[in-house]
Amino acid sequence: MTTRIGEHRSKAQWIGGVVLAAALCWVLVWSVHPSRAPEPAPAAPKASAQEAPPSARRAASAAAASTRAPAEDPAPIIDEIEVEKPEVCAGEENLITVRSHTTNGTDEYLHSVIGTRTGSRVPLRVWPEMDGSYEMPTISVFGRNNVVTRIEVPRYKVNACKPERIVVITHRLLPSTPGEFELTAQIVGVGLKDKPDATPFKPASYAWVFDDGGSGKTKAPFVTHSYERRPQTALVSEFLIRVEVQSEAGEKLTGRALLQIPNTMFQDLAERGIVTIAATPTPRFPRQDGDGVVRQTFRLWHHGDAPVRIDTVTAVRHYAGASSASPLEKASLSLVEIPPGQGVDVDVSLDTVREPDVFTITYILDGETAEGHAARGTFSLMKPPPAPTKESSTPVTEPVLLAKIKRARELLAQEFVTDEDIWRLEREGKMADLDGSPPPAPAP
Repeated sequence: MTTRIGEHRSKAQWIGGVVLAAALCWVLVWSVHPSRAPEPAPAAPKASAQEAPPSARRAASAAAASTRAPAEDPAPIIDEIEVEKPEVCAGEENLITVRSHTTNGTDEYLHSVIGTRTGSRVPLRVWPEMDGSYEMPTISVFGRNNVVTRIEVPRYKVNACKPERIVVITHRLLPSTPGEFELTAQIVGVGLKDKPDATPFKPASYAWVFDDGGSGKTKAPFVTHSYERRPQTALVSEFLIRVEVQSEAGEKLTGRALLQIPNTMFQDLAERGIVTIAATPTPRFPRQDGDGVVRQTFRLWHHGDAPVRIDTVTAVRHYAGASSASPLEKASLSLVEIPPGQGVDVDVSLDTVREPDVFTITYILDGETAEGHAARGTFSLMKPPPAPTKESSTPVTEPVLLAKIKRARELLAQEFVTDEDIWRLEREGKMADLDGSPPPAPAP
């Protein structure tokens, strides 16, 4: 069912280590909330050798972009609201799709909220009241500077029936990644209390569609997928994730969820004329070798179509327990330019024997594109926390947890394991026999 709308207008030491680890791979170039976003600046003209030096041109370009007064933005126009089904059961998904545009050419700033869910394509669930009545949620479409147009979701019929089971997809951004998410599918029995004799649903496989051209199949109810290389041509990127769960008996259940990811690289270029240099670490968390040296590789990349020339690389050292950092100093990464596409790898290290008090080294990159835009980015190499010892740790005495730690060390071939390692193995069913109880019951 599609509802067409005319022009409707009306006037979001380890705790500190985790925080720093999140900064390892994401650039710390300034961002501005859409409600305060200035009007995009024009691309800087290509300079000749006789003009001001690159640093002066970049500073002038960034200053002009940040101080330009924003124009009054008109409210977005809602063109169409598409309702997937004319009627559903209570709690059943019904995909609502909103299409809209702006009258001043700023469609890249459009973002929507449908009910309580963000996005322009939302699998909506409506739950009637006890008396069977229900209200349609409101659709809010925001433009640049958060000017908004609101309208109610076109009414469709919500019957008193309930699906036996629904699939709920949740997601979380993995730490120390610029865009890798863990997606989890949970089967929830919503209508089973009305059907006590319903056949149990025993999941056998999960088929995932990530809405970026990728897909995957797992036996466990979760999967990881990276969206870090998504095109950043708008304020947000949207991905309608889908999972089909098949039972051992061949039955199928389907669930969907919209993943909305803010695009800070888009904001930096559109609002400040700055091309952001991103950094992806390998391994995700730093490791210290037996000789006391911390080594990590960072892949540096950007979304431009041409190479980015690197003019300067500086470094600042942070010391454990110190209230201030060292002065900026020139650093050598043997880095001349960062090509488009996959980018380039750089290796960095920290000798903890020679510099025992250094906690983090942050590298700051400054360069320029062929179009004259400033290019900036940072990444940090962090000293990992010391390995646990008998003196610094509380011994594990609980038998089941101790058995799980030993199992995880064997399965992962690691001397030390984390809570997250154990949780992941538990969800994969590799710890069920250690609980002293039968494996978890199948989904209802």
